[in-house]
Amino acid sequence: MIYLFIFIHTSCDDGLNDLADLGDVNNIKTSGFIVVGTTSSNTARVKYFENLPSGTIDLSDGIDFPRFFPNSIYNHAIFLARPDESPGYSKYVVSENGDLFEIGTLPTLNAGSFRIDVRDAEFGVFQDRATPDNITIFNPTTLQIIDGVDMNEGFVPGDIDQRYQRFIFRGDDVFAPIRGNVTGESFSSFILHQANLITGQFVGDTQRNGNGVSDIITFNNFGQRLIDDSGNLYVADAGNYTGGQVWGRVNKIPAGSNEIDPDYVFEPARALNPSNVFLPTFNNFYVLNNGKAIAKVNSETPQAAIDIILSVGGNLANLTPAQTQEILSILFSAESARWCFLDLNAFTVTPIANIPAVGVFSGGQVFFDGNTIFFPVANATENAYFSYNTNTEVVEKAFEITGADISGVYNIANNN
Repeated sequence: MIYLFIFIHTSCDDGLNDLADLGDVNNIKTSGFIVVGTTSSNTARVKYFENLPSGTIDLSDGIDFPRFFPNSIYNHAIFLARPDESPGYSKYVVSENGDLFEIGTLPTLNAGSFRIDVRDAEFGVFQDRATPDNITIFNPTTLQIIDGVDMNEGFVPGDIDQRYQRFIFRGDDVFAPIRGNVTGESFSSFILHQANLITGQFVGDTQRNGNGVSDIITFNNFGQRLIDDSGNLYVADAGNYTGGQVWGRVNKIPAGSNEIDPDYVFEPARALNPSNVFLPTFNNFYVLNNGKAIAKVNSETPQAAIDIILSVGGNLANLTPAQTQEILSILFSAESARWCFLDLNAFTVTPIANIPAVGVFSGGQVFFDGNTIFFPVANATENAYFSYNTNTEVVEKAFEITGADISGVYNIANNN
């Protein structure tokens, strides 16, 4: 395939430079960190760092994009919806000069198409929301289309069009949680569709009744890291807290099975604080080794929200629309969540000491570098990453960010 190279310099002042400034495009950076922040105008500001950031880093001289939300990294390339908001997906790399550039695109008809995921050098999947009953298999190395998969047989409540929030790979199969395609409609059940990358065929669907997703969901995070040492697949859902305060849950698809295990019940927010019934959810879930995982788990209900509920006799049905909106605003902005270790077998949740509390929907993505996990902390006093060394169990502030609010840090040396 012939790539069209589009150069984007990381200085806001210099604008577009000649292609000659790229240097040898075959010698792309194979390590380093892409730091993404959100500006006050809700655009993305992006900057490459050759070494792990430390101290205070300034994003004010990064490049501004309308958006920049990486979904996957493989072979040092970033795959994401096109940052200029035009229809399609982009493949970005970092040149030997440390500049971001787009080396190819995958077109879509719908500019709102947002999810592309890569398994390896041979297989990736994306959805064009203009054709919601289909997904596309492509080659991430060449960006050539391999196949389209008709997903029309997948169950969708109300028989409406579906959108796929992410694509999760296990061997040659891909699993995808659904929502409604038009407005992100939520369902009373948590539903996954499944396809096979080799055959290009729909495989089936699996669901867990009675605990659907809410208006804000937690299973569209960056990358993969959802399979344990034994081959069990874990997929998180937020619960349906705006439609009945149903607890968010970790769902398990055992190795060798395509079905959610109905007997596996792990609700991290309940395990952390059983009395936290008004926002019982969690976010940024990743599986580690030895039956452990990490997540940002909401730990309490702010007193201001409780006071509003008590003012109507404790009956949620008596809340006015304005009161409901006020409660949701309080819940979503409160710094009431903790970064935690989850034991997927013992069903325990342990807050990580010395990492400050955050909002459960606060910005930032976890990233990994060697034996160290980096946790974003965006709250009233911090716009920083804290590190946890898995060998020493030491926690410390790794670096602070200025020039934009935390959106994510991506280690281009790591695959997903």
